[in-house]
Formats: sequence, C-alpha cells, structure tokens
Amino acid sequence: MNKTLLAAALIVGFAGAAQAETSVTLYGILDTGYGYQNYKYDGNLATGDITRNSSGVRDGVINGNRFGLRGSEDLGDGLRAIFRLEQGFNIGDGTGSSDRQFHRQAWVGLSSDNWGSLTVGRQYNMGNTFTNEANATVVMGDIDKAFGGVGSSNRMDNSFKYVTPSFSGFQAGIAYGNPDTEIYRDGSGTQPDESDRSNWLSTGIGYSNGPLTVGLNYDRQSGGGGNDVTSWAIGGAYDFEVVKLHLAYGQDRDGKMGWGDLGEDFRSDLSLSAPGEDFKSDNYYVALSAPVGGGTLVGAWTRTSSNLDDRTDAWADAAGSQNVYYMQYKYPLSKRTSLYGYASYGTNLSYIQDLDGTEAGIGINHKF
Repeated sequence: MNKTLLAAALIVGFAGAAQAETSVTLYGILDTGYGYQNYKYDGNLATGDITRNSSGVRDGVINGNRFGLRGSEDLGDGLRAIFRLEQGFNIGDGTGSSDRQFHRQAWVGLSSDNWGSLTVGRQYNMGNTFTNEANATVVMGDIDKAFGGVGSSNRMDNSFKYVTPSFSGFQAGIAYGNPDTEIYRDGSGTQPDESDRSNWLSTGIGYSNGPLTVGLNYDRQSGGGGNDVTSWAIGGAYDFEVVKLHLAYGQDRDGKMGWGDLGEDFRSDLSLSAPGEDFKSDNYYVALSAPVGGGTLVGAWTRTSSNLDDRTDAWADAAGSQNVYYMQYKYPLSKRTSLYGYASYGTNLSYIQDLDGTEAGIGINHKF
C-alpha cells in the first residue's frame, strides 16, 4: 500500500514538473459585425463613372479572425524551445481565409534570455515587429493602406528570423527568406531549367520604455530578375496619458510590398497597371487615441503620394495622392470582449484620382 502511494505521489510530482516546464496554449480572436462600403469613381477616363457598394456581415475589422497554438518548453539556463501555428478564417461562412493550413504563422525556434530568439518558418517581417507599433487603426484607416513593408500582412515564407533580447528598451532584428525552388524539365535531374532566385531581407530596430515606443525598419524583396522592391519606415507612439500620439513616415521604391490596396478592382476597370518598376511613394500616418466614456476613441489620417503622374501611360492623367480620414470607438465589456464602431472617408484611393470611398460599421471583438 505504501509503495502504491509513493508511486502515485511520484507520478503526480513528475506531471507537475513537466507541466511547469512545458506549456501549450490554444488562443484565438473572433471579430465580426455589420458594415457598409461605397466606392465611386467620377474621373475623366473613357470608362465614365463607376460605383460599387456593399453591406452585410464584416469579418476581422479590429483584428483578423484566427485560432492558433503557441508553446514553450524550458530547456534550462534561460533557454526555451518555442513555436506558433496560427490559422485565419471567415466567421461569416466558416471558411478558411487561405488554402494554407497555417497561413498566418507557422514557425519553431529557440529563445534565450541572454541571446535573443532564432525562429524558422512563415513569420512576420521586422516592419510588423517594430514599426507597426505606431498603428492605432484598422480598415481604411489602417497603416497597411498607405505603407508597404510595415503592416500585419507582411509574412515571410521559408525564413530565418533573429531578434535580440532587450537592452534597456532597445531591440534589433534581422530576417531572411528564400524559397529555394528549382524546376527540372529535361528529366536528367542534373541541371535546372529554371530556378527561383527570389529572396526577402528584412531588418529593424526598436525602442520601448515607459510611454515611448519607436521603431525603424528596412525591407528588400528581390524577384531574381534585377528589380528589387524596397521599403523603409520609421514610426512610434507616445502616451501622454490624456491622449496617445501615433506617427509614422516611410518610402517605397519599385513597388509596394504587402500593400492593402483599396482600389485594385478599379485599376483593372480603368486599365491602370499596378505600382511596379520606377515607382516611388512617400507615406504618412498620424493618429490620436484617447480614453472617452470608458472606451477608447481613435482619430487618424493616412496619406501616400507617388510619382505615377510622371508616367507617359494611362497613369499620367489619372494619378492622385491618396488621403484617408478615420474614426473608431472601442468599448470594453470585459478584458476579452469589446464593442466597436467606425467610419472613414478616403480620396484618390490607390492613387486613382477621383476614386473616393466611404465606410462605416459596428461590431464585436472577443479574444480567448
């Protein structure tokens, strides 16, 4: 009997130790509501006026809908094995938002208190890690809609990512992604007929201490054909307690990576090419957030101007600078559940002169 009790105690002890050393967490965000959007082109191209509007259930307004697993195993001496698997979905119809199993994030690596973290897989670039801290808004007012290389949509496949530990609030990081793809057509298996030489380099540095957060990032995407898309941005936020100020500025060259294009369909209708080689843009973001009535009120302005009006094709008479004005109010019902409302107005969307848009909606956001 005593041996049985001793064995049971040892099993419970070992289980407790294992639980203390290893953890796996299921988490997620559910965000949905009702929204209205209206886009209207009233320009001077031959197509004439174009209007598109829609209303109904909206997915992922404050945060993209997702569920995931994150875990950590204590390896001793401040070293841990870490991983994350994260999938997005559409709450309106239950479908996945990508044909990938874990398209939002899928990585594994090691993290050390003294040496930082090294992870491998599909993961965010440094713009998201550092500079995106300036972002205070979503939907049309999101920083993604003006900047390339900064926002939450920028994820790097087949990438290695290293981030230093914090030194008195300072951190730095570098990431590199390469598909390493070769295609053999002659059947010999000795010489590839084609090879994918594209790669993505992302670097960043950040500082966070007390009310101040600042980040700087630089990204370069090489398509292997001699045209490198580059993006850099600096952004930050300062909490004055009564109000919080968010600022960012950046530039894109030869394209926009991860851009939240607001007028992609209209470009096709108007036979306008996407920003590409020789493209340049300057991007601005200003936002104020403040506690109001138990919730948080945000007002924001984004602007992106380009050199598209210097072109000799259809853009020469169709280009303008995009401006978006945005308001959002978020009211917490608990630590995990909030109600929100938003409205925005944009002009010259996607650099298309006289393409304007409005949107408004309400919703609920729940985190678990």
